[in-house]
Amino acid sequence: MVARSARSRKVSNRITSATLLTKLDSLGYRTKCRWEIFSCLSDEVIEAGFRGDCLPVAWIAFEIAADCQPITLRGLFYRLVSAGVFPSTDKEHYNKVGRIVSRLRRCGIMPFRWIVDSLRTTHKPSSWSGLGDFCETLRGSYRLDFWRSLDDYCHVICEKDAIAGTIAPITEGYDVSLSPIRGYCSDSFAHAIGSQWAEIEKPISCFYLGDHDPSGIDLERDVKRKLEQHSGKSFSWVRLAINPADFEEFDLIRLEPKKSDRRYRKFREQYGDACAEVDALHPNELRQRIAQAIEKLIPQDRWRRLQLVEQAERETFESTLGRFMAGGAA
Repeated sequence: MVARSARSRKVSNRITSATLLTKLDSLGYRTKCRWEIFSCLSDEVIEAGFRGDCLPVAWIAFEIAADCQPITLRGLFYRLVSAGVFPSTDKEHYNKVGRIVSRLRRCGIMPFRWIVDSLRTTHKPSSWSGLGDFCETLRGSYRLDFWRSLDDYCHVICEKDAIAGTIAPITEGYDVSLSPIRGYCSDSFAHAIGSQWAEIEKPISCFYLGDHDPSGIDLERDVKRKLEQHSGKSFSWVRLAINPADFEEFDLIRLEPKKSDRRYRKFREQYGDACAEVDALHPNELRQRIAQAIEKLIPQDRWRRLQLVEQAERETFESTLGRFMAGGAA
């Protein structure tokens, strides 16, 4: 065991930041980091034990994730394929990226929050250590419902749960509902959203993000039809991604549609042979599209006034809460 550790250190000593830089050059990849930062961070990647072709892949994955975070693992994989790191989207390459990212995270090099996975969650009732702890939670909980005072209502729906984690920073920032449907939408889920929409007496705009393939196009049609049935009203529906024009504009990897899919022929007649998952589009582009779509519904002067109202109400609440806590302490 000691001999193995010594041999490992010896190999590590032979690998330097300059060696890694040479490997990156051979792949045609140019790092965006200044040499001082690259030298420091690359030492950490080297010390994590990456060897051979895994070493440059680990660095490129780290750098892309830093630029795109939060991003899904599949989204990161597509970025690596687009960068020429892998020759295809085969599962063996995807699994390799998963192993590399796992090591980067376990070693503390890549923050866990950079890679999002909204599918696996833990459910637990809210609880606090005491009344003081509960009051501290209340301090940061109040938020004014701006949309109640605006002329439109907005909702975002995405095909995949994982993508929800990528775009949530935008929808949360604008206090917009975000609903991942995880494939074909159930009647129960559509009824829950549709019933809510039925009570809204203003124009409704729904923005959708999903895969561009036979199933992705069809399940979009399906969820839209179900929402129309359960809400009993018309609404604006805009597909933000993936769109046919995205293939050329962003040089997306073109996957072939599955011929076994019963929707294959109709899809091919309408769109051709190019398919892509929504993860293939740069997450910053996805976030920008959602932000721009939402902002078109927001009169900026009214939004600023609502922010001032929210701040005033929060200060009043803070004052009241402070008196309550002081009285409890007494």
